[in-house]
Amino acid sequence: MTVDVTWLGYFMACVSVYYLALFVLSLRIFERGAPSGGTLPAFALVVPAHNEELVLEATLDSLVALDYGPYCVLVVDDGSTDTTSARARAYESGRVMVVRRPPEVAGQGKGAVLNHGYRILNELLEQNDPFVASLDGREVVVGIVDADGCLEPNALREVARYFADPDVGGVQMGVIIDNADDGLIPRCQDLEFVGFSHLAQAARDRIGSVGLGGNGQFTRLEALRSLGRPPWTDCLTEDLDLGLNLTRLGWKIRFCRATSVTQQGVRTVRAWLRQRTRWAQGHYQCWDHVPRLLTAGNVPLITRLDLVLYLLFVAFVMFVAANLAIALAGALGLVVIVNDFLGFLPAGPPRNIATEVIGLSPVVILLVRYQQRSPHRLRWWELPAYGAAFAVYVYLWAAASLMAWTRLMRGRVGWAKTRRVEQKAPL
Repeated sequence: MTVDVTWLGYFMACVSVYYLALFVLSLRIFERGAPSGGTLPAFALVVPAHNEELVLEATLDSLVALDYGPYCVLVVDDGSTDTTSARARAYESGRVMVVRRPPEVAGQGKGAVLNHGYRILNELLEQNDPFVASLDGREVVVGIVDADGCLEPNALREVARYFADPDVGGVQMGVIIDNADDGLIPRCQDLEFVGFSHLAQAARDRIGSVGLGGNGQFTRLEALRSLGRPPWTDCLTEDLDLGLNLTRLGWKIRFCRATSVTQQGVRTVRAWLRQRTRWAQGHYQCWDHVPRLLTAGNVPLITRLDLVLYLLFVAFVMFVAANLAIALAGALGLVVIVNDFLGFLPAGPPRNIATEVIGLSPVVILLVRYQQRSPHRLRWWELPAYGAAFAVYVYLWAAASLMAWTRLMRGRVGWAKTRRVEQKAPL
């Protein structure tokens, strides 16, 4: 059996060109700065929490120490059965309030928890409750910080500057995996998150296609209200869904590269697959935005095209996996592979070297950006090994994608919470 894989070579070349374009657009010379001047907004930080006793205290320690004036913290305990509620209530003050969702409505997903916090916040504002007195009638921005997330002391000051532009509906900050040194899987997640933040998101800030994430997400209260319904849906990636809805309404989403939020990475392949299957399934659920994005005349064409490309990108990993499967079949003598990729170059070293350069360039670009932006920088002699490990790690997304399709076909939309391990607040 003969298999012609020339198209795969050109597909990978397109991916490499896209990564190179992201790298160029993410350079400082192309950075879009935050507006200057204007009244700084007030912040209402919502922390969704379900059985978070191992991590919540470190998160709240970081939140009560923020170097900013008008802000409050609303912890929404989603029917926890451990000591989460008691630990959170130890922080209750004029700055922190704990709201407990009763067991009969708990466990319906993160979107439901965030909507509960959103409803409580609106009620407090309407009633002029003393808890929100510090917001002082200012423009209010709702921030989402996961129960394992820690903000830097200056985080709100950095984010606040972007909301001086009245057209900005949301701001996303970069994400760092706090336990990157715990093993290969956490390290690869750190490579992935830092790379996505300071490569893709920084470039997309220039294009206007920044996506909102589940942690370190900030949205203008006015923008949330403009949806005319509870902001977060039951989509398994409620953050992505929210950002797409706001963009289609004409709100701008910006990326703040001056600060980051930490979160805990999973430590095993099994836990990773469970988490990423949920994310991949949520990504596929958001495909219903594609036709509406393409016809959203109030959104710039380049923004719409990049968002559609990003939505479809989760399926592109299947082509990468197909390339690996075909290569293995060829090595075992099961198929005869025909590959005329770069056929205009002489066979042998010239063509082979060019093919390797094109194939490896996305990983190299990611490592370069990681070394520039991560607090967990690798030593130079570790880079080749981690680059190879990350190239293998990417193939796990193919497994997660297949598992997501299986869940979709079976009509399964439930989600399993990521398990935590104890952590300390960063110094």
